[in-house]
Amino acid sequence: MKIQDIMLHIESFAPLCLALEWDNVGLLIGQGDWEANKVYICLDVTPNAVEAAMEAGCKLILSHHPLIFTALKSINDPLVIKLIQHKIAVICLHTNLDVAAYSVNHALADALGLEVMGKLSDENGSESYYPVENTNPANDLGLLCSPPQDLTLRQLAQLVESKLLCPQLKLWTAGKGLNEPIQRIAICGGSGGSLLALAQAKADVYISGDISYHTYLDSSIPIIDAGHYYTEYPILHFLAKKMDELQLDSRIMQINEHEYALNMRLGTS
Repeated sequence: MKIQDIMLHIESFAPLCLALEWDNVGLLIGQGDWEANKVYICLDVTPNAVEAAMEAGCKLILSHHPLIFTALKSINDPLVIKLIQHKIAVICLHTNLDVAAYSVNHALADALGLEVMGKLSDENGSESYYPVENTNPANDLGLLCSPPQDLTLRQLAQLVESKLLCPQLKLWTAGKGLNEPIQRIAICGGSGGSLLALAQAKADVYISGDISYHTYLDSSIPIIDAGHYYTEYPILHFLAKKMDELQLDSRIMQINEHEYALNMRLGTS
């Protein structure tokens, strides 16, 4: 299948126009007339991802985080050169996938078995990367959810840890007891520190990643920090299903194959 036809399908569920203006999304390596029948799906275009894609015979890498983020003054990155040499296209879906009708956060909610109650924040479309005629009503950064059954703070943290296979979960209690009942849950996959104020206004607890020291101290509600990587990983399964709709052979980077999972350690043991 031609890359341009795959891009048309992507526009149906994660339109590039939804990306925020500072972002870089879409076809970043390759040309529309290149062919790809196998797709490698990952969060980042890392050396491990490229090697795995090559071994699997994939001619397209579909990634969440952009391979090229800032302007290039020269093309001398060995990874970029390797991709071009082997004619492997790269499509990146970043903030447009964060705010799509089914987003990174919907995938996170589904992975945790949470019921989505509504949006946590709204975007009015004015900061879109490409001009849009109509504001997407699903534009959101973060979601407000309810638990599948009565849960305490301790039980919710345990649920997140087990469902996301997160080995480095952090729990900020904000002075609350571990048996505190939880009814309203704010979630934001990836780096969600900027949404704390909204989470505090609407929820009993906030699940996200990349929470900073001062953000913890400023929070009046508990925070479950499962990490950037583990809170975004569930979206890969959704992307695989969308590629299946095109009858493409898709391969998902396994959660323990990423450089982050392989190299990050707690302590020296």
